[in-house]
Amino acid sequence: MKTIILTAVLALFLGNNFYAQTTPTPPKTPKTSKGISYSITFDTDDAEDNSSVSIKRNDDIYKFSARFHESKTGNIKKLLVDKLGKSNLKIVGNTYRWIKTENGEKLYDCKLTDTTLKIYVDKEYANSKVVDMLDEFGTVLKDVISGTDSKKEAKEIAERDLKRAERELARAKRKLEKIKRKMKNLN
Repeated sequence: MKTIILTAVLALFLGNNFYAQTTPTPPKTPKTSKGISYSITFDTDDAEDNSSVSIKRNDDIYKFSARFHESKTGNIKKLLVDKLGKSNLKIVGNTYRWIKTENGEKLYDCKLTDTTLKIYVDKEYANSKVVDMLDEFGTVLKDVISGTDSKKEAKEIAERDLKRAERELARAKRKLEKIKRKMKNLN
């Protein structure tokens, strides 16, 4: 009897250890990168004015994505042909695609359809000239698609920042004078 109980306890102990939980392995730390990403959506009652633009920049890539009314496609196509040329252009139906490769590596990929535009730049392979050119061109495209003026917006923001700084400076001067008077009264 003693042997049966001892065998049963031993079997339970070994079985319990067999099914016991093990210490989980910690997850791998994800690769992080700093970047800037923003989206602009223009939604109006008029379908021709509806558009969205998304631009993502980080250490590895530059991505530009846009949706727009097909009436804007002609202007965008002209800008792209003028900027990127026809040497890397492939046309399949209503899709225009520019793919620039160098040493077997894709530097950029630009795809235009009737209502979308996508630009992808791999910063690992593209030199800074190509990256800067497409980044600046992305701003031009954003303005054309959205109907905005980035330079005008930047000027307005700078003017607001200047006025804010002037108000803060005036406030700081008043506070300084108040502290000087207080110090003079304490002496």
